Amino acid sequence: MMKQININQLQNQISKVMKEVEAGEIYQVSRYSKPVAFLLPKEEFESAVSGSGCKKCMEDLRRIANANIPAGSAEARKNQNAK
Repeated sequence: MMKQININQLQNQISKVMKEVEAGEIYQVSRYSKPVAFLLPKEEFESAVSGSGCKKCMEDLRRIANANIPAGSAEARKNQNAK
C-alpha cells in the first residue's frame, strides 16, 4: 500500500523515508494537499520507464489469446505475424 506524506513531513523525516523507499516502500508526496510527486525504489522506476513490465504483460495476453484461437486459422496467423 502506498504511503502519503506532505512536503513538511518529508523534510523532517527524509532519512527515515529514504530508508523505507530503499526497502521497497512507495510514497505519494503532496504539497498543499495536492499530489505532486512519487518516491519509489530505483528499480521500480527503471522498470516503469523502460516498459519492461508492460512488454511481459502483452506477451502473456498474446499467449492467452492465441490459446483460444484454433491453430491454422487466419486470426492465429495474424497474431503470429504481429510478434
